[in-house]
Amino acid sequence: MSPKVNATEVFIKNWEAAVKLKDSGEREFRYIINSGSSRSSKTHSIIQLFYLYAIKNPNKKLSVFRDTKQICKQTVLEDMKKIFIGLPNYSTVKFNITESIFKFSNGSTIHIEGTDDSIKIHGYHCDVLWINEGYNISKDTFDQLDMRCSDFVILDLNPRQSHWSEDVAKYTNSITIHSTFLDNPFCPDEQRRKILSYQPVSMCRVVTEKILTTDEAIAYDIDKNELGITPGRIKELVRCRENEYKNTANEFNWSVYGLGLKAEKPNRILRFTEISDSDYHKIQSTVYSGCDWGSVDPWGILEAKYYDGCLYLHELNYASENEIRSKLTTTELYQIAGADEGIVKWKFGKLGIPNNRVIVCDNNRPLKIIALREAGWDYAIAASKPQGSIIDGIDLLNNLKVFYTSSSTNLKYEQENYSRKIDRNGVILEEPEDIDNHLIDPARYIALFLQSQGVIKNI
Repeated sequence: MSPKVNATEVFIKNWEAAVKLKDSGEREFRYIINSGSSRSSKTHSIIQLFYLYAIKNPNKKLSVFRDTKQICKQTVLEDMKKIFIGLPNYSTVKFNITESIFKFSNGSTIHIEGTDDSIKIHGYHCDVLWINEGYNISKDTFDQLDMRCSDFVILDLNPRQSHWSEDVAKYTNSITIHSTFLDNPFCPDEQRRKILSYQPVSMCRVVTEKILTTDEAIAYDIDKNELGITPGRIKELVRCRENEYKNTANEFNWSVYGLGLKAEKPNRILRFTEISDSDYHKIQSTVYSGCDWGSVDPWGILEAKYYDGCLYLHELNYASENEIRSKLTTTELYQIAGADEGIVKWKFGKLGIPNNRVIVCDNNRPLKIIALREAGWDYAIAASKPQGSIIDGIDLLNNLKVFYTSSSTNLKYEQENYSRKIDRNGVILEEPEDIDNHLIDPARYIALFLQSQGVIKNI
């Protein structure tokens, strides 16, 4: 039974998943994934769940994470303050403003956290873990938190792009709760109208149910209604036609924010093809490496083969230097501290990259390239980046058949989400956004290098 609170069906589903046990007494679900549209009550429901789970279970530590603690305080914490007031026995709960911790009389606590403290992450323990809007949280960070969580894990997100949570959803002890704004009777009218304004005629029921084509739906005589279409569908069609007239209709926005579905971004740039790792390793061709330095951001390292007019890519590293350092032993840290750019030499050695391989590196860290050469990688070179090289590299990748290995999960994510900028009038520009490119950039460096060497002929 779920507790009696003023809540939506989304809360009920989450609560039942959180407390459901097998006949053996073990928890039925370790992972509860909330996927859906804006204003579907996901966040509100999970906040209610956190509070009630804490108050009903003594001495539990419940923790919510966002990419930074500051963002978590500005978003989740502010929502908690508003929602907790209306829940049972809130007068007995104390709040530590310095540490951002709610303390319950039964010894349970709710902690507001951020993944920006990498050292803290790798030793963090809790009973219940909530990853809120985890698009900026890496799978490695999630794994570190997950392995030290004793009860269950909640993830919530609007599925606007590919994400590692899709793999978590495949676990046998995982449940996905999908919801939309229509599941939330408390959704403010103005926000409901805003979301409904995105629905195009092509995605109204008379079209999706194949009663009419999109063109027929736009021209359909609603007053005559010769097909006897139901009033509800007619009302929806009228609204969608009005959306088209007002130019608010948008398939991407309706898919993501209305239906809570993953949709391809209209400004997406690249479309690579996935192959198995074994197929990649069977290709007999010269191997090249590419490197995009990253101390805080991901340090993208990949290898590539060019064969029969196709470029094949395989991800080698995505962890930042800070992430790597946080996992090293004291001995390893001592070993890399005694030399200039010691972590660079250590990482390339760990990856087993041969000394005679061409490594095309971002030219913004010349000392790191020098360190690689001094350590024996004589063919570590700086990528040529004259004006216009970003667009040239993108065009080259788009004109090639590009494949990536199935284990290259971060590369898969980047090629799906690497996008062009959009100006404030909604016009898609030629220039790409400077995000989701930590492996795309080295792929571009390698392609342009191979073209300069005549390996890739001018396309």
